[in-house]
Amino acid sequence: MHVSGTVQPRAPHQTHAKGNHGAAAGHRHDPCVPREFVHRPIVDDILVTSWRRLDDSRFALTARWPHDHGYFTPVHGRHHLILTGETIRQAGLLLCHTELGVPVGHHFILGNLVYTTHPEQLAVGGGPTRLTIDVTCSRMRLRGGTLSSGHFTMTIRKAGRIVATGYSDVAVASPAVYRRIRGERVAARRTLGPPPAPVPHQLTGSAMDSDVLLSPTDRSSGWELRIAPGHGAMVNPANDHIPGMLLLDAAQQAARALTAPQAFVPYAFGTEFHRYAEHGIPCSIVARHVPSALPSTTTVQVTGSQEGKPVFVSTLTALDAQR
Repeated sequence: MHVSGTVQPRAPHQTHAKGNHGAAAGHRHDPCVPREFVHRPIVDDILVTSWRRLDDSRFALTARWPHDHGYFTPVHGRHHLILTGETIRQAGLLLCHTELGVPVGHHFILGNLVYTTHPEQLAVGGGPTRLTIDVTCSRMRLRGGTLSSGHFTMTIRKAGRIVATGYSDVAVASPAVYRRIRGERVAARRTLGPPPAPVPHQLTGSAMDSDVLLSPTDRSSGWELRIAPGHGAMVNPANDHIPGMLLLDAAQQAARALTAPQAFVPYAFGTEFHRYAEHGIPCSIVARHVPSALPSTTTVQVTGSQEGKPVFVSTLTALDAQR
């Protein structure tokens, strides 16, 4: 059913985070929220730092983007585009667990993740970028007294200026429901064999070949997904499927490879997820140019599929280079 009022919290975490007890003493980052609330086992990957309820459906959060993240490194002096999507993802997860009654251990199914950034506000400084996030929750549904799906609209600001706007749609499944959905796949894990050879890292904008998520095929605009052991976007090797954020990174790599040697620095990124990306099944990545809705922009659509069925479709738009 639809929920039109306050969804009563089940966890007593309703104010600013005081720290992460799992962080090492003397860690250089600001205190951050408990890692289980944002599904990130590594403290350096936690971007959201606090949260506060404003009313029945609105929340105020803070976050910080690192200037020296080990994987999501700056691109052309700007914060990596995926940081925006990861911030939206973490903010939604945090509010689900702390304010919307979803127990830790439930599973989240990401439907849509769409955001637009303001490139002039993405410049990387000499330290972390401190941000505020305004979140509005809508279309909340309950099943058995627990949130089953919701829509999260967000505005991210730096010093009062808008950095990005976006939204996500998520569904929630209890462990029992998730096991029924996944069936025998719930026990699947990534194989540890050697991955196929990467395309040159210069094509994808990656720092090194080990970061590349694309392997060449006989199509100039098509690749096979590859995941090297220890890859920075594969944060939880115990997952029974390939993480959605890794697929987003593969999509932006494919868009850059398609448009190379021209620089392609997208400011807008929208993704529809259709099904899980499974371990052990080749995942085809295909990129193509599509018409842009705005002048002086280039838009690329990237589709990931397994066994002929779409897994995700991403649309990325970049400003054309000034001539």
